[in-house]
Amino acid sequence: MSEISLYRKYRPQTFGHLVGQDHVRVTLMNAVRTDKLSHAYLFTGPRGTGKTSTARLFAKAINCEDRGETGEPCEKCDICVDITSGRLIDVIEIDAASHTGVDDVRELIDKLHFAPTRAKNKVYIVDEVHMLSKGAFNAFLKTLEEPPTNVYFILATTEAHKVPETIISRCQRFDFKRIDAKTVMARLAYIAQSENITVEEEALAMIAQHVDGGLRDAIGLFEQLIVDGKLVAAHVRAILGVAGSSAVEKFYALLMGKDSVETLRFIQELYGEGVDFGQFTKELLEKMRLEMLRAIDAKKVEEAKECVRMIECFQKAFDQLRNSLIVQLPLEMAVVRFLHGETVLAPVVMAVAPVIQAVAAPQYAMPTISTPAPEQKISSFKMPVATPVSAEAAPEKAMSGKTITQDELTKNWPRVIERIKTPKLRISLKDVKHFNVEGYVITLSFSAKFHQDTVMDSAIRSELEKLIEEVFGTSVRVESRIERIELHSSIERHEETVSRSQAVSSDTTDFADDVAAMFGGEVVD
Repeated sequence: MSEISLYRKYRPQTFGHLVGQDHVRVTLMNAVRTDKLSHAYLFTGPRGTGKTSTARLFAKAINCEDRGETGEPCEKCDICVDITSGRLIDVIEIDAASHTGVDDVRELIDKLHFAPTRAKNKVYIVDEVHMLSKGAFNAFLKTLEEPPTNVYFILATTEAHKVPETIISRCQRFDFKRIDAKTVMARLAYIAQSENITVEEEALAMIAQHVDGGLRDAIGLFEQLIVDGKLVAAHVRAILGVAGSSAVEKFYALLMGKDSVETLRFIQELYGEGVDFGQFTKELLEKMRLEMLRAIDAKKVEEAKECVRMIECFQKAFDQLRNSLIVQLPLEMAVVRFLHGETVLAPVVMAVAPVIQAVAAPQYAMPTISTPAPEQKISSFKMPVATPVSAEAAPEKAMSGKTITQDELTKNWPRVIERIKTPKLRISLKDVKHFNVEGYVITLSFSAKFHQDTVMDSAIRSELEKLIEEVFGTSVRVESRIERIELHSSIERHEETVSRSQAVSSDTTDFADDVAAMFGGEVVD
């Protein structure tokens, strides 16, 4: 195994080795062969698809001293050798991410007028060009349109929509595509053969599927997962959390067999094996898409409709995965939604519950589900607005766990405060004079209506209730009231002012930081 990374070792050095971008390769080779070159090119596309490698190839081809009739560089002359090793000073690579300003572009422009030192042409490769500032683009515009003779620009970016249209219109644009899985597998197999690495075809398939069309990522992952000169599917599956094509096929078969119990049981098995449900759902959706297209091609209308409904259910599950507290829950909901419709009857859920409870991990036990009698009616209520509400008038919220005592809350209140991330909540809680605990209800007493309204905002109050629940392990409801302000004598007011000024002086900096964070500003001397 070479000391350099495999993706660098096997970076394409000729157009023949450039895989997956045939439309780009053919057009550029034809331009070189006929000597009809443009002064500026824009290479855009997903990461790891060969944009920078193609730019170096193109620079090599237009400068090669013994170029073939097809436009391929010879790879033997001094120019080709120096470009391959990165030693030729006439091919300049610039990382726009770290040279974003006007001064950087002006420095580049000043050097353009110097003639090439050894090569026939000077080539500037500007990587991540979308990172240039607006001023830098404006300074670059005229030079890009009319560069000096024998100067060529190749701009590369993953985000072409961030490049001004005035820049794009002055370039020949080439869109690089994601490389299909079969091409990625073929390239990995070639590298494995060259490096005498024993591989399993299933392992290569899982890597190709995981990288989503990026060959550089695929080669890097391939190198990372090699153990003792071997690439084994079981190891790849364990590291990537990939279930594999057989698991996707089995899951799809269970769905089509309308077996909700076994399908949900299979989800639990995947969870126990540590499968990445995001990747699994992507592979499953691809399988469903192919089945939908197959059904349409065969003119099986009902089967196609079934596939569409299935895709809608599991696409929704995929969107919910990133925010789900229970990772397998979106998939379980998608199964029940697809097999039993949007409105699921309680008997169906009760039939499935024992199976889930039997196979689920200990920390995920399905609670017993009871069905209300037909004559029972559940009354609805509106969420109260953030105004003072008494405990008796407020609708009851479902609570669980032990109750908190007044002493416990007073003692552990600092632990709640230190967990707060929202600046305006932290500031407004400083206005709390005292709090009162009655069962699951905590009433905060404020002296200012502004701070009361801030804390009782639905999102802010939910955050506070969640933090209290984290500290004490029990659900609570936070309410508020305005405390009556009593007038003191002038002496008492003076003593209170002195006392408060001494207290404030000790944490002025923290308070200023909180206010700055609250309004999006910063503290200055």
